[in-house]
Amino acid sequence: MQETTGNRLLSKLGREGYRRLQPKLEQVTLHENQVLYALGEVVSHVYFPNDAIVSLLIEADEGRTVEVAMEGNEGAAGVAIYFGGLVSCNLSRVRHEGTAMRLPVSTLAETANSYGDLDDLMRRYVHALCMQIAQLGVCNRFHSFDARLARWLLMTHDRTGTRKLNTTQRSIAQMLGVRRSTVTDAASGLLKQNVIYYRRGRIEILDPTRLRGASCPCYGIIKRQYDSFLD
Repeated sequence: MQETTGNRLLSKLGREGYRRLQPKLEQVTLHENQVLYALGEVVSHVYFPNDAIVSLLIEADEGRTVEVAMEGNEGAAGVAIYFGGLVSCNLSRVRHEGTAMRLPVSTLAETANSYGDLDDLMRRYVHALCMQIAQLGVCNRFHSFDARLARWLLMTHDRTGTRKLNTTQRSIAQMLGVRRSTVTDAASGLLKQNVIYYRRGRIEILDPTRLRGASCPCYGIIKRQYDSFLD
């Protein structure tokens, strides 16, 4: 029986709490571009990522979607039950492949009543997720793309646990709602400063400290919100 998890939220239950919950969990592999929930789809399971990242996407116009939040090892994907329903109000798609612990929504509702810590953690997480969405709205409106890219890379690094990120400039442009040339210009600036290195399909963070210096304040604001109940 697996009694440890890479998910920070589940880890806050402690070894005994996680041991009691573990038989209800199923470890699954999430593949890149896998759709967990389409808009309007009934949410049957909640996913607690270990090292995968799930993007919350909203349709900007016909054929284009924009990432409004990312979900990783700090929480869960599929929390519609905490918004008073079981139907997804957005598209949830795997951006970075990895593993996750899957729990039926029906079991979560039953378990939340039995495990006060889990219910409290989930509600804190949902609050932090709402704050992330709001903060990124401000970020996208007022901050330069160079700073936004640095913030995005740092948030991705935190959730995957690796400095080597499998992503393309095209996919970043799609996630952040900009042209590919905009990503190329910003990434080239970080490359020239030896903050990152990139080649086709991969970006490596060489200097996380300097990358934080290049980021807007939104990275720290969002991170502190999650750390306030996970650390």
